[in-house]
Amino acid sequence: MMCDGVLAGCNLINDAAPGAMPVERLDPVFVTNYESRTVGYGRQYAAMGVNEQVDLLARIWYEPKARIGMYAIISQSPEAGQYRIGNVQHIINDDGLKVTDLTLSRLDDLYDVDAE
Repeated sequence: MMCDGVLAGCNLINDAAPGAMPVERLDPVFVTNYESRTVGYGRQYAAMGVNEQVDLLARIWYEPKARIGMYAIISQSPEAGQYRIGNVQHIINDDGLKVTDLTLSRLDDLYDVDAE
């Protein structure tokens, strides 16, 4: 459980001086292990209804800092890459433990990342 790789939840920040061209980068807020979950038909169908693509459903231990619109960087996994968080669900798993499910969409254009 929670052994499919490492997930970092990030905010997108702009480091540019006022009036200069934006210099956007991802700033990690939390880092945790994750478990890849099956993207169900209902979730996929709902995403298609709003012209969204769901590429991955990641389960992490309960993380109150996770928010819709944040970004996720996955490493140490075949699913490695940058993703946008489209949905956050705080739930109780089958063992009675608090977990957070993140619905992720892979990014085509990648951001620079702040050093942790």
